[in-house]
Amino acid sequence: MDNQVEEIKQKLNIVDVINRFTPLKKRGRNHIACCPFHGEKTPSFTVSEELQIFKCFGCGKSGDIFTFIQEYERIDFREALTELAAMAGIVLKKSEFDNKQDSRKKVLSDLNSQVEKFYQYMLLTHPLGKNALDYVIKRGISLDTIKKFGLGYSPENPAIAVNFLTKKGYKIDDLIASGTFGKSQYNSRVYDRFQGRLTFPLSDYRGRILGFSGRMLPTTKNQDSGKYINSPETEIYHKSFNLFGLHLAKDFIRQQNAVIVTEGEFDMISPFQAGIKNIVAIKGTAFTEEQLQLLRRYTDTLILGLDSDFAGSNASRKSIELADSMEFDIKVLTLGEKYKDPDEAVRNDLEFFKTQLDQTVSIWDFIIQSQIKINNPDTIKGKKEILTVVLPFLVKIKNSVIRSDYLKKLANEIGSDYEALLEEAKKIPRTSPTPTKITVGHDINAATPKTNTVIEPSKTEKFEQLLLTLIIGAKNPAKLAKKVFSQLSRLQDHRFFIIGENLLKIEEFEPKSFEDLLPAEIKPVFQAIYMETTTNSIESHQRLLEIQKIVAILDSFYLKDRLNVVSSQIAQLESLGDDQQLAEAEKEYNRLLSELSKVQIKKS
Repeated sequence: MDNQVEEIKQKLNIVDVINRFTPLKKRGRNHIACCPFHGEKTPSFTVSEELQIFKCFGCGKSGDIFTFIQEYERIDFREALTELAAMAGIVLKKSEFDNKQDSRKKVLSDLNSQVEKFYQYMLLTHPLGKNALDYVIKRGISLDTIKKFGLGYSPENPAIAVNFLTKKGYKIDDLIASGTFGKSQYNSRVYDRFQGRLTFPLSDYRGRILGFSGRMLPTTKNQDSGKYINSPETEIYHKSFNLFGLHLAKDFIRQQNAVIVTEGEFDMISPFQAGIKNIVAIKGTAFTEEQLQLLRRYTDTLILGLDSDFAGSNASRKSIELADSMEFDIKVLTLGEKYKDPDEAVRNDLEFFKTQLDQTVSIWDFIIQSQIKINNPDTIKGKKEILTVVLPFLVKIKNSVIRSDYLKKLANEIGSDYEALLEEAKKIPRTSPTPTKITVGHDINAATPKTNTVIEPSKTEKFEQLLLTLIIGAKNPAKLAKKVFSQLSRLQDHRFFIIGENLLKIEEFEPKSFEDLLPAEIKPVFQAIYMETTTNSIESHQRLLEIQKIVAILDSFYLKDRLNVVSSQIAQLESLGDDQQLAEAEKEYNRLLSELSKVQIKKS
């Protein structure tokens, strides 16, 4: 496999690959963009064409073309290998990707496609699906839309679906593994999870069917079970990563730089059919981080078309805080008392719905006004209720200016003193998302782990890293390194010492060739430092001044450490009564003290 991986890397330029997904701009030796993995307004995502790696200095994600595709597409290495091989025009050896895991996923994906075809046949063609079809048509959904979204019907008798699929060659174990089917613990019969329901395929953003959702019909005799049910978690379906309709809406979302977010399938389907196509459904009122990251690829504007009381739940509150921390511009689509959801509004008054889309309000305005509407701010109880709901939202607004403006607005709306409200706000813990620290020792070729314990570097490490960053970022790093030979030769951190030692050996600096000189465990350290050289471009004169300051700081650290050591020696020699060695130690102490004094003058 390694040979074909390297062959793909040789044929594909990381800049060209990433440009397909995120537009890059040239800056100096590297390319930059706003990170596709987290929300940001200022670009911190850097791509090195020389080293064929990327790194985001905001969220910490880093790696090569394989890591990028895995992260961006949310696929495993073998799927990334297949996709990049296709880009490179390389035919993979079968043994490279034809393993049990891949085979299993393909079986489930193909099975889901067959299930969708079966369900749709039952809805559109078979007499058993007539009631379901009548219901969908009555809701104003056209046949073209039914086909586009793959709507279907699962018959009451599960044996029909089971027989259809087993004749296609699928095993009962495959059916169970898909999540669509289960086995009764009482009589071992196979049942269809969605039997008697209208079905909706749940696809990933590329249109691959991962699972299904089923809606109870009004004609169902037993109305006690849930109106909607979804596929359970399977090898290929993970609810937290799913957004209904994204595969159809993503291009329209990107074009309009906004996404309308609704709760259920029909709330998404009806507007889409009416021509409002930058829309998805999250199947509830709370986002997951993965869903928000998925949407952040296409837009930074969320228009929430959810239930009017969505802000009341803790899950929704956390979703809004998370979206704000990812720097989404969050707006709310309000339908007033006229309609309960987007589906009803579109079916009854499309122009009204379009007008409301043009008049969306900020999420913070919506939260304040919705609480004032249901609680009287002129009463103590009403004021307390408003503050209880609204303040936890406002104190966690990421932008401090916007946070302050809305606290003032809330004070005005409820007729309270701003300073008093500010005191109340201080009582609420305001936890903002913890920014990812740039850890020089991070393996840039490894996928970023879900949890990462970052050890805070010492002051010496920080300045040694900064010194190397300034040297490597210069026009002629090899020449500049020799000017600070004494400092590089006594770097305390072993990783930095190895890099400094090799900088002093070379005559010309070429990033890839220099990287090849380093031991394997040091390469990621160099890569991280090299990528960091493009974050702050400074002029040569300013660079030299910065280096002089850092050299002085590191010299002072070194001299203070030496003074501590010599001081300890003096104390020991005094107790031993060794006058000759004591005199030499005191002479060394005074010399170091004199040097430190000179260095401190340089620092100032």
